[in-house]
This record gives sequence, C-alpha cells and structure tokens, in this order.
Amino acid sequence: MNECMQSEALSYGGNAGTANLGDDYLTIVMTASGLSQILARRRRAAEGESAKDGRLPAPWLMAFSRLWWRFAEQGCAPLESDLELLALCSRPLGEWPIRLSLAAMDLEHSLLVGNELSDFADQASRLAKHDVESEYVENQIHHALRAAAEANGKHTEAIESAYAKLRRFLIDKTVISESELRSLELHFPSLEENSQPHVRRLINHAYTSRRLDTDQTIICCSPCGNVMVSAADKCDTPGCSPSTPRFLRFAARTTIYEQNRAARRFIHDPGLVEARIVDALSAKAFAKSIIVVPYPGVDVLDVAIQFVRFDPQTGPTVLETWGCDAKDQISARLLGRTFSWPQTIDCQRRFLVLPKHRAKQRNYIMDLTAELRGRVQVEVIAEHKLTTLVKDRAMELGL
Repeated sequence: MNECMQSEALSYGGNAGTANLGDDYLTIVMTASGLSQILARRRRAAEGESAKDGRLPAPWLMAFSRLWWRFAEQGCAPLESDLELLALCSRPLGEWPIRLSLAAMDLEHSLLVGNELSDFADQASRLAKHDVESEYVENQIHHALRAAAEANGKHTEAIESAYAKLRRFLIDKTVISESELRSLELHFPSLEENSQPHVRRLINHAYTSRRLDTDQTIICCSPCGNVMVSAADKCDTPGCSPSTPRFLRFAARTTIYEQNRAARRFIHDPGLVEARIVDALSAKAFAKSIIVVPYPGVDVLDVAIQFVRFDPQTGPTVLETWGCDAKDQISARLLGRTFSWPQTIDCQRRFLVLPKHRAKQRNYIMDLTAELRGRVQVEVIAEHKLTTLVKDRAMELGL
C-alpha cells in the first residue's frame, strides 16, 4: 500500500482508517461515501466545472486502507490500486475476494449499478454524514417544504397541518400540470420577498419543468404513481405489485412538472408507507376511537396515534398516544445503526414500522432487531400488523 495514501487516510480520522477492522459495515459505509463523492465530481466535471481538489475523498482513502489490511489478514493479495477497488464496487459484496462480515441479504448487493450508486450504497453513504450531492438536493427540498409550511401557518397547529399537506402532495403527485401548481399556490398563498409563492420554490426544488410542443401521454404506476417508460414495463419501485397503469394526458403548449430523482428517492418512495399508514388509520372504522396526526412536531415523527374518548360537550380527551416512525430501507443492519427515537413527543408505545415487502424479506426483522438491541427501545412491526394492534387497543379501552 502507498505510504502516502495510508498517512493521508489516517490524518482524517486518527486511527479510524485501520481501527476496528472487523467492523465491515464501517468499511462499506466509508467506501460508499467516498464513491458518492467521486461520482459527484465526475458529474460536475462533465458539466464543465474545474476540479478544486485533485485528491481522492478522505472516506475513500480510509476505506482503501481498511480493505488493504483485511485482504492481508485473510491471506489474499492486497488491493493494488483505486481502479481495482472501483471494479470491485460493481460486483456483489458476496463475490469480493475477501469474506465480509455482513448480513446475508446485504452480501447480495453491489455498490455501483452502471454509473450510479446502488440503493444499498446510497443508504450506506448517508451514514457517513458527508455532504454528498444527493443529500444536498434533499436538504434543499426539506428546507423549502418547512419554509412553505411556516409561511402559511399562523400558529403551531396550522404549520403542522400545512407541512403534512405539502409533504403528502409530494408523495401523491409525481407529475403535475401548471393548473395544479396554480391551485396549490391558491391554497398556500404566502409570498416570499420577491413576490414568488413559497410553494413555487418547493416545486422548483422537487420537480423539473418541461414545456410540451405536442400533446403527450405520461404513463404512471397506479399503486405508487411513479412514471413508467411503457405500460408493458414492470414498476421498479420497491414493494410495488403489478397493476393497470394510469395515463395522464397533457395538451400541447402547456408546462408540466415531473418529480426529480432526489425527490423520488428520498421523499416520495419512502413516503409511500407513511401515506398507507395514515390512510389505513383514517378509515371510518377508527373515526370515533383515534385521531391520526401526520408528521407531528413538523416531522419529528411520521405518525402520532391518539386514542380518544369523545364527549359531546367537552370534545375529545386523549387517553393514550402511540408514536410511529416508518422506514423503507434496503439494509436492515444499516437502518439499525442509524435509527434513533426523538424524545420531544411523549408516547406510551413506540413503533418502527416497516412496509410489507421489507418485513417479508428473509431475516430482515431479526437483523434489524439485533442491531437495535440495547440501544433503542422500540417495537419493530409490519405496517399491516399495526392496524390490527390499534383496533385491538381501541377495543380494550372501550372506544
């Protein structure tokens, strides 16, 4: 291994470059983080931006150092170059020359798919807390979302309500017309100093606008709403089941807005399970027993469930509150490492809710629970089982 490279890696994190070599998740997190920064630099270079720093990203250097020692430990010929490591990133982790101590499901994933980070690598890179390009775009959307909610709410409850409605808009609407945008602006009319509606900034961050020269039909998946290339294709959104697609027709000389990749990956797709939970618990069967609060505390949690007793004169009395945080992530082990529970909302039971397709994956709940054990006190549950628990508790309380 290049001595200069080893020194460079260690200088960024003390002895983090080679400490805890048995923690292969830490190695993969740093590899993915470095890889995301390398890809971001490539994209900027392709757009004509000159490189400000010719060095490889620090996480990549630390990952290379750790892998060099892991190869040596297992009697394999050590990595000779960064290009060799890049080539490995396109192969499933279970096919690497060394044995990596990762969950069986995680070994099936690669870090690169073509010239893009895989979903697994994207989840891993965000663990490193480096300001990579995708995270920057996501933060812009979140900031615009919060700013629009605060500008259109006169008090805390109104802000929370505006935030929940706007976030649900991003989950429900992957393609919108100019008329739909104008309707949104009428509903949330607050203006910025430049007289532009706050929600217009949100749409500009989350969507890409396109003016149509001819009439156009856009095909969307019915369950998730994501755009499809053709009606014959299978939707690639995790957990989506085959169904009859929806056809959105737009006239020529109009402007449409299509959700961008960052909004889809970090807001829309993870939000599908949140929306299903809210819809299931908002059914008429629960109308007299619970109040569902989406994104309480302006997104401190995903859902708060309040068990209430209604009195015609005094109104509802909250008997008990449950909190839910829904997560749809490809790696249970990485999710377990990052998950934490906010302390600002008091609730009697705390749930980490998984979509059906994750809960059904082999060993997913077992791996997640093992990673959480001793660190976070939370009940791990599949989304459809949560509805049953709520119904049973309402009956126990006589509601």
